[in-house]
Amino acid sequence: MSIENILSKIDEDSRAAVSAALELAGEEAATLSARYARRAGELEAGLHARAEKKAAEEKRRLLVSEQLELRKAELVRKREILSGLYDEAKKSIAALAGEDYLALIRTLVISRAISGDEEIVPAKGQTALFTPDFLKKLNSEYPGGGSFTIAADEGDFDWGVVLKKDRRAIDLSLDTVFDQVMDRIEPEVASILFQK
Repeated sequence: MSIENILSKIDEDSRAAVSAALELAGEEAATLSARYARRAGELEAGLHARAEKKAAEEKRRLLVSEQLELRKAELVRKREILSGLYDEAKKSIAALAGEDYLALIRTLVISRAISGDEEIVPAKGQTALFTPDFLKKLNSEYPGGGSFTIAADEGDFDWGVVLKKDRRAIDLSLDTVFDQVMDRIEPEVASILFQK
């Protein structure tokens, strides 16, 4: 074999080896490219799913937050209404005068007195309303007969009376009586006003 034939053979073999290596490299590149394209598609789908999930969670959070704010505003408004109703009721009771006022005081004293011989402390400027006729009627209406008296000093409140005997005092002033009534009826009013 001549040198030319040997060189030609080496050249042929080299070209064949290079061609085979290039073909193998091309196949491996195609395989890698397909694998990376598939992985990129999976990643994109995963990212899209996570983004949708996050967007749905954010939307739900915003809706819940907005609903909470609306409920708070509604609750504030209902409390304002309730407070307004209480204020109006208190004003109408405080506006009672004459016999209506005395009849209510008589009812309160009869229902709250313990012994029937308590001293009645009137509100500021109201001593003149508690006449002997008032006391006579009160004492006769008290179960078993009463012996109430009117205190010489007036109380430091604007409406109602305080019943005193020894160390015991029963506060029948408007604020106290109204607070007690509201404590009793507030759950019922609230259940009507705040029902869902």
